[in-house]
Amino acid sequence: MAVTFTASGTPIAGGVQTTYAFVHDAFLEGQLADARPKVIDSYVNETSGVVAFGNMLIWNSGSTVADSARTISGVSGVVVGVNVLTYVDETARDANNRPGVKDRQLMNVVRRGAVVVYVHGAVDPSTPVRVIHAASGVQYAGQFSASAVSGRTALVSNAAYLSKTTGSGLAVLDLNGPNFTLTANA
Repeated sequence: MAVTFTASGTPIAGGVQTTYAFVHDAFLEGQLADARPKVIDSYVNETSGVVAFGNMLIWNSGSTVADSARTISGVSGVVVGVNVLTYVDETARDANNRPGVKDRQLMNVVRRGAVVVYVHGAVDPSTPVRVIHAASGVQYAGQFSASAVSGRTALVSNAAYLSKTTGSGLAVLDLNGPNFTLTANA
């Protein structure tokens, strides 16, 4: 049985996608990297702003609810994991124009499993995992760094890169939480 379609009515803007990119991004920040089992917890964004996907998050001790998280901003705090890419609101952008989760919305946070993150500098599986906690230029808090920067990065335990980059870009990060520790880079 063949199905045929005929044009009828007036086309309406929106709805079915009609154009497609020839080349798609291999990864997006915060994207889950594989299909193996993961541990993903739910936390509320109570930061009054957008929390970008792919950011390392810590428990928000100043929140009104027990299950609140925010982007890392120092070497102290309880690391809860990385904000996972979800399509809760595709228009939400943080102050650096990165997509993320709006204030008062639920975030999915991976604490065990592989997730895609943005790393400044070249990394491979032997590179120690360092998170940026103090932004500088285009290196935003919550992203990762291949090299130690005194007063701006912290070494993260129970995490390892599963992929290799030749420069700054997206890499697969394996998290083995919940027991993460942060060590300041001096």
